[in-house]
Amino acid sequence: MLDGHKELTPVIYGENAIKYLYSDRMGEAGRICFPMHWHERMEILYIDKGCLELHCGGELYRLYLGQIAVINPEQLHGGFSGNEGVSYHTIMFDVSRFCNNTIASDKYLLPVCQKKIIFQNKIEDAQLRKLADRIVSMQNGQTQENPLCAIGTVYDMLGILYKYRKKESPIQHSQDSQYSEILEYINGHFTDPICARTISARFGYNESYFCRRFKKITGITFSRYIQALRMEQAQKLLEEKNSSVGTVAIQCGFTDVSYFTKCFKNLFGFTPTQYQNMKS
Repeated sequence: MLDGHKELTPVIYGENAIKYLYSDRMGEAGRICFPMHWHERMEILYIDKGCLELHCGGELYRLYLGQIAVINPEQLHGGFSGNEGVSYHTIMFDVSRFCNNTIASDKYLLPVCQKKIIFQNKIEDAQLRKLADRIVSMQNGQTQENPLCAIGTVYDMLGILYKYRKKESPIQHSQDSQYSEILEYINGHFTDPICARTISARFGYNESYFCRRFKKITGITFSRYIQALRMEQAQKLLEEKNSSVGTVAIQCGFTDVSYFTKCFKNLFGFTPTQYQNMKS
C-alpha cells in the first residue's frame, strides 16, 4: 500500500459510529474535491448536484444526481468536480465497529475488514439511495431518531452492498515502495518544471512504463494529475490580493503565461483575470 497517501487525520465518529460531511463545489469546475489518498474506513459518497469525477481502483467514474460511490477500505481514490461543479454527501464508518459475536458478522463483515471482499465503486440502487437519504436526514438533524436507528441503517446498507460484491480478486496492495516515494515527491514539487520524462529518469524508470504504472496506481494520467495540482494552487493564489496572473503562472510551474491562461480557461471556462474579478 502507498503509505505516503494514507490519510493520517483521525476521524471522530458520533455516538452512532458514523461521520457525516456535506461538500458543496457547485460552480467550481475541475476543482480537486479530495486528493489521491486511502484510509481504513469505508465511505459512501451520495451525489446531490452536478457531477463528481471519481478516480478509484484504477478507473474513472462520473457520478451524477442520486448516484452512489462506494470507497472500500484501503482503496486509493481521488475526486474532481465536473463541468458545473458538484455537491455531495459523505457517509463514513469503520466496518470493524459494527462487528459483533454473531454468525452473520463473522460471515459477512469480517471479510470486508480483512479486505477479502470489496464492492463495486459505482452503484445505482433505489433502496440504497433511500437508506442514504435516511442517514443524511438523521445526521444533519432533519429527523430526530435514536442513534440505534442510524446503526441499523448501516447494517441495511451493508446487506444491500453484498448484491454488488466484486467477483474479481480483492484489492491488491502495491509492493512498489519506490512509487510511494514518487507520489510524495510529485506532491511536493508539482510547481517545479517537472514532466513524465524527468520524473521517470530521476527514479530509474522507462518513461512509457512509468506512465502506465502511474495511471494504474492513481487512476489518472501523469499530465492530468500535475495539471490538477497546479490549477488548484492557481485558484488559491488568484484569490489572494495583489497576485498578478503572470506571477501566479510562474508560481504554479508555468513558464508561458499565455499557455497558463489557455489551460485555466479550458478547465474552468473563464480566464484567470475573469476568475479574480469574480472573487473580488
